[in-house]
Amino acid sequence: YQNWEIEMTKILLHKQNNFLELLENIESRFPLSYDEDTNELFVQFTRYLEHLSDYDETLAKRLNTIWAYRGFSIEKHFSKQQNIQSFDFYPKYKNLMKRDSLVLRKVMKGRKYEKVIFVGSGPLPLSLKLLRINVQKVGYDIMEEALELSAKSVSKDRFGRKIIYKKANFFEMQLEERKPVIIYIAGLIQGKKEGIARVVQQLPKGSLIVVRTVANDKRALLYERLQKNDFLKFGKVKEFNPTKSSGIVNGMIVIEVK
Repeated sequence: YQNWEIEMTKILLHKQNNFLELLENIESRFPLSYDEDTNELFVQFTRYLEHLSDYDETLAKRLNTIWAYRGFSIEKHFSKQQNIQSFDFYPKYKNLMKRDSLVLRKVMKGRKYEKVIFVGSGPLPLSLKLLRINVQKVGYDIMEEALELSAKSVSKDRFGRKIIYKKANFFEMQLEERKPVIIYIAGLIQGKKEGIARVVQQLPKGSLIVVRTVANDKRALLYERLQKNDFLKFGKVKEFNPTKSSGIVNGMIVIEVK
């Protein structure tokens, strides 16, 4: 038994070292490109992730940063394509935003909202494009490159409304809304609780803040861990989780500002 335990420890250490070497390899390529070599590295990345059992907060943040670079590189690549529907995850986004639209209409209860704001909209803002709520939509991002790409690739939503793009840092943005708005916070933004605590002070009563949650699989390690109870002090909070049969992996927490 002792020999078996020693061998298992050696195997686990070997796998851990290989994973850390893989992370270093990926990080050495920042900012990432969308090419065969990089794609293969992320095939290995997801395989290791499925078997990752021992991690701390430092590693979790490291994984979040890597995944953010990966997401940007993919969106950047497909934002330059003539047909954004060629994006690998376009059907999933379409299904996700259909569900989101139904959920938000239930929460809105017929009330009118001034606009939908997406913070951290990125180079390919499909959430703004596909959300089935016919109001003005605004995408905020900290990166000028993301705003330029998104304005070219997704200039209008599915209703034909022109989408407005603005540069802002979530933790410094100043909102001057007089009527209730709906705000989405991108999944990969870290420090959401602190950021929302600041933004909620700027919002009219009845505004909605939508926070993405992640399915209970290993991909949850790539995102900040959030719970419904984290937001109760900001107003009424409802959580919506997809059914397994829906094919949707993202849930959502909706805060109605008090």
